[in-house]
Amino acid sequence: MSNLVVSNISDGTTSVGTGYVVNGSAKAWAANVLDAATSQDTLNVSSITDTGTGDNRINLSSSMNYSNYVVTSMVTATSSIDARNISLYDNPASSYRVYTTVSSTGAVSGYGSHTSAFGDLA
Repeated sequence: MSNLVVSNISDGTTSVGTGYVVNGSAKAWAANVLDAATSQDTLNVSSITDTGTGDNRINLSSSMNYSNYVVTSMVTATSSIDARNISLYDNPASSYRVYTTVSSTGAVSGYGSHTSAFGDLA
């Protein structure tokens, strides 16, 4: 494998240090995760495990460097449904969970979750 080592990346007008690109980019993400453990698109995700109603484990292809990485998530909902996502840590560097709830009924299936992880890869 070859490495390309540069200090800055430029589009011809604006230049940015490569450290910002490497350190500030999502290291994993999954779009529209459903309880059927499927997703429309992913990055650095080996599989998605359906662990219960509204509860999905995102298994990473390449683990994070340590277990204190940052996960963000959101849920696709309608204006009449108060759906939300909760990202759950159980501290493995190789996976995390996303839990979808509705305020009136609790855990719920069928709403697409969108999630990403930020941190250093191992």
